[in-house]
Amino acid sequence: MNPFLLDVLIDEMLPPRAAIILRDEHGLRAHHVSELGMAHTEDAVIAQFAREHSRVVVTENVADFAGERGVVLLFVLRRNLPAGGAMAAGLAERVATWAAANSDPFPGQHWLR
Repeated sequence: MNPFLLDVLIDEMLPPRAAIILRDEHGLRAHHVSELGMAHTEDAVIAQFAREHSRVVVTENVADFAGERGVVLLFVLRRNLPAGGAMAAGLAERVATWAAANSDPFPGQHWLR
């Protein structure tokens, strides 16, 4: 699968701007949960949506998503991202790099380094 066919769903604790940067600067299909009307949605519902729509969930919420099956989970720790206003661009760059290296990711847990 082409990495540009991946559909990325960024969870609410991460900056919405990252989805915009992924679309505009990296050519990836990406949305923040808030763009889809899913802000403050239960994690299990987000995981189910991602399964049904073949999306990669990018989240910091390891504890709540770790038990999910049949969905691609890309875990990231905010402490490993640039601080402040640079966080969105840093996250987008790392997700784009991961997507290029994982064009057909297996369902399960992946870690963004």
